[in-house]
Amino acid sequence: MNAEARLRRDESGLIGKMVLIWLVLVAVIGVASIDTVSIAFTKFRTTDIATDAAATAANTWRDSHSEQEACDAARTRVSQEDSGAAVTKNGCVVNQATGEVTITVRKQAATLLASRLPWTKKLSKPQAVETSGPTVL
Repeated sequence: MNAEARLRRDESGLIGKMVLIWLVLVAVIGVASIDTVSIAFTKFRTTDIATDAAATAANTWRDSHSEQEACDAARTRVSQEDSGAAVTKNGCVVNQATGEVTITVRKQAATLLASRLPWTKKLSKPQAVETSGPTVL
């Protein structure tokens, strides 16, 4: 067998293997990108919801001086804005001296893989903590 034939035989299937590796790499990068964008968008949305809920709760506290009513108003506001978001357990705290209300909201991000892996599961549930005082009329 001559040297040229032996060289071609040794390289057979190399292009197919390289294409397969590139396709797997592109798929992994694509899934990671989609999950990252989903988590970032969910974090942004959760922060926005928590801000609105804290303001609503602070204004309710100003009007009623009832921590229960303020927290109920915050929970109602969160569920109206996004049914997938929720105020966490002990996630509504009223500072009775200042009238400021701190709200903690959590929401599950719609991910392809991050919510299924144990080491990234926490990342797929972004949480936002916002504090707001009553508005001045």
